[in-house]
Amino acid sequence: MKTILKIGVCVAAFSALVGCQSTTTGQGRVVSKDGKNSQSVTFQVTEELLDNGAASVVATLSSGEFFTGKLVTEKKQTESVEDGFFYEDDDDDFFTSSSSTTYSSKAKGVLFSAARSMQCQITLSNPSLGFADGGVGQCKISTGETVPVQF
Repeated sequence: MKTILKIGVCVAAFSALVGCQSTTTGQGRVVSKDGKNSQSVTFQVTEELLDNGAASVVATLSSGEFFTGKLVTEKKQTESVEDGFFYEDDDDDFFTSSSSTTYSSKAKGVLFSAARSMQCQITLSNPSLGFADGGVGQCKISTGETVPVQF
């Protein structure tokens, strides 16, 4: 009975982790080729706990046009393995290993609307916390406009 309870608790904990996500809102303004502000843009960035640095994004212009896609934060993963004592008896063998992940402050991605694309480059304030801790950047729309953005 204890084993079944433990399995149930593990499944519930894993299900809760899989469903963990956060949504961060960012604001921007479309700047036309001649340098004039034309309309506002709202960014909704959704990050999943176990999504390996990729965030889903919806950028909605005040005109109603929207762009969707992903922003990906670069990461570097290192792993080290250290040997321990090894004896002839297999029960005494052991080794230790550790790994760490370092996130870059740069996030990049391409978003698409029905007619255009938007290429974005964002600098995150605290990369290990993702977009929730803020950042700034710029997106460029395929028709030449730029969109400075802040989270």
